[in-house]
Order: sequence, then structure tokens, then C-alpha cells
Amino acid sequence: MKTKNWGKRRISALVMTVILTAGSLMGCGNSKPADSGSGSAAGTTAEGKVTLKYYTWSDTESYTKEIIENYNNSQDKVVVEMVSMPSATYDDKLKVMLSAGSDADIVNVRTLDQVLQFKEAKALYDISDNVKNSDLDISKYGSMWDSSYPDGKITALPLRSSCWMLFYNVDILEEAGIELPEQLTWNEYGDIIKSLTSGDGSKYGGCWVDWNVYQCIGTQMGTYLTADDITDVRNGLETLNRFFNEDESVVPLAEIKANDTQWRSDFETGRVAMIPQGEWFIDMLMSDAREGKTDVNWEVTNIPIPEGAEPGATWGAYQFAAIPAGGKHVEESYDFLKYLCGEGGSGILPKYGILPAYGGDSAKKTFDEEVGKESVSNVAFSAKIYPETPSYDKYSDLKVAFAEHAELYLFGEKTLDETMQNFEKQRTDIMSK
Repeated sequence: MKTKNWGKRRISALVMTVILTAGSLMGCGNSKPADSGSGSAAGTTAEGKVTLKYYTWSDTESYTKEIIENYNNSQDKVVVEMVSMPSATYDDKLKVMLSAGSDADIVNVRTLDQVLQFKEAKALYDISDNVKNSDLDISKYGSMWDSSYPDGKITALPLRSSCWMLFYNVDILEEAGIELPEQLTWNEYGDIIKSLTSGDGSKYGGCWVDWNVYQCIGTQMGTYLTADDITDVRNGLETLNRFFNEDESVVPLAEIKANDTQWRSDFETGRVAMIPQGEWFIDMLMSDAREGKTDVNWEVTNIPIPEGAEPGATWGAYQFAAIPAGGKHVEESYDFLKYLCGEGGSGILPKYGILPAYGGDSAKKTFDEEVGKESVSNVAFSAKIYPETPSYDKYSDLKVAFAEHAELYLFGEKTLDETMQNFEKQRTDIMSK
């Protein structure tokens, strides 16, 4: 999965509610059971096994196939089939599926925003009792669990977890005589990347991708766009302005926006020395190295923090899986869901450089063995991860609004004061609807 796209596919709660409510008149929640095509009863195989269809998007196919194969081999009552759809259109198709009914028994849900919107529209099955009465150890989901279920009602389980960290080119830093402390501040990071920038566009110390939300540095202080006082968000945006415009030590924003994948090659070829990225970049680097596309000598450390933030503070998000409301095989679906988002999935995901939401010693061990760099698991499994998105159904709208204002500032079209004033005015309009 291209986790970087999680934040790009937000959908408004109002539109979601209208579509799903309209869909309920067409039979919302009454998913049709899968037809095995073998002449047996609908939703069963010729051997009498229940057939479950798990819908996901194309970028997840590799690890999903292995998890499903292991699950199918672990028991003799259920056969899970994967239905893969193009990543770029998956969110829109999922919205239609949950509104009009489908044969889906379990679905992959990309973001907490979507879970909340589907939950509000009663499009997902409430698995709270299933979780309570099962042997699932929810403590292994880490620091973001409680904030994902503020009312205690569980309609989806976390499958993957993202964790932003700082990737750096070991050779470039060693050549410059730079030894990184265990925890950088953003000011210290700024000094380093400035010293590593050539000034002629051939070498940059850093890079900040435009799809990384501009309020993240404020999030490290526990401050969200909904807070009465968003000084931390303002300070974080000012820090980014230093990198982009004052020091010119990161790849120009216009260049990043013109080529959404350039950041990857820039780091792999040594044009960029240091880059904040999520754990998905690990699999990209490993894959490109296997294919002979890069030989970059990389490592990771904790992402820089603002002054006063807790060491190890970073941001991230869950990716979820859920059972559509009205599912025909809830008990069987939950058994697979628990496996997918529990021990079963957590034993497979690290093999693909992916951080499972369900942690523990076995996941960390597999991560170390597959990635071959203890620094990765040391950061990923010990970080204090603040959810990129709090449990608020209008937060996606706030993020879009803030990004628009932030970019006007970073492109020099508005002052910082104007930017914050304009955003807070629009925030009032969004939150009052």
C-alpha cells in the first residue's frame, strides 16, 4: 500500500452521510453472500466451508495473499478469498459498496476518518462485544488505540500502523563529519541540512514532501487543528518556512508538487541527505536495492522534535479492517479479522518492511530479521506516536483547509499572521456546520 496516500483520500462527513443514507434505501448493509460458483449453497464451498470475501486495494496484495494462505491452512471451516481493486479508486468504490450492498464480508479501510464516517452512517458492524469476548490483547495495539475509540464502540480493528522517522544517508553524514545525537530538535536538524545543501540545486540537506501534512510538527506537541490555542501549529509552520525559504535547505515545494515521486529517487541517488518519512519507505528502499536501482547506505533515527516535546514523539496513523453492517457470516468474519489484525498479520507484515498495528516481541524480532537494521525497530517500536488524525469526523476538512492556507504562506503569497487568521476563520465555519 502507498501509505503516503492515506491523507489524500479524505471524504467529507456530509457527503458520506448523504450517500450512505441514500444507499440504505437500496438495501444498505444487506451484503450478498459470495457465490463460490460450484453449485453449493451461496457463501459456501462444495466441501461445506464458508467462503468469505476480503476486499482490499492492489498495493496490499503481496502480504495479504500470504496472510490469507496461512489462515486458510490453519483451519478447515472457512475459505477466505481476496478481492483486489485498484488503489487509486478503492476508496470511492468502497463507499459505493457499503451504501448499496455487496458480497464483501471484510473490507480494508484506509483511514480513521473513513472509519468514523462509516460508523456514523451505521455502515460497519459493531464488533465491541466480539473484541471483549475474544482473546485479542488490545494492549498490543499501542498508544493510538484509545484515541481511535473515544466512545468505546469498536467498528474496525487496526491492521497497520505508520510511524514517521528520519531516514539519512550514512555516507554523506560521515563524509561531513556529522554524528547524530539520539534525538535531534527541529532547529538542530535545520542547522545540519543547511550545512549539507550545495546552493546550486544539486544537493539538498533535506526534503519535506507536500503530502506530509503541514501541521505535523504541532502534532508532536499534542496540539491538533481543533485546539483553542494552536500556537504549536503556527510554530511548526514557521519552522517549515525556514527550511523552504530562509535556508533553502530542502527541495523546493514547487519541484516536489510537480513530481510526486521525485523524493524517493532524490534520496536514493544522494541528492537529498536526510528525509522524514514513514515506515513504508523501508520496503521501497529494500525493493529498489534488490532490483539494483540503488545502493544507498541508509539508516533511521527518531524524527526531530520541537523544543519541549517528549523525546521520541512522532506522528502516525492506523489502517483498519472491518466487517460491513448486515454481514451474513459475522462470527466467521470476525475470526479472520482477529487473525488478520492480530498475531497472524503481525507475523507477516514485518517481512514486507511494514509495521503492524499489533505489536509485541515476535513482530519486533521479525522486523529485525527481515530489515536487517535494529535502528528501524528501535525507533518504530519505542516511539511515542501521536495520531495524525484525532477522533473527529470533520478533521479531514480542517486538514485540507490548513494545507491550502499553509501553501500560500510557503509560496510567499501570504504572511504567517494572515495565514493563521484566515485558517482560524475558515475553521470556525467548518466546525460550526
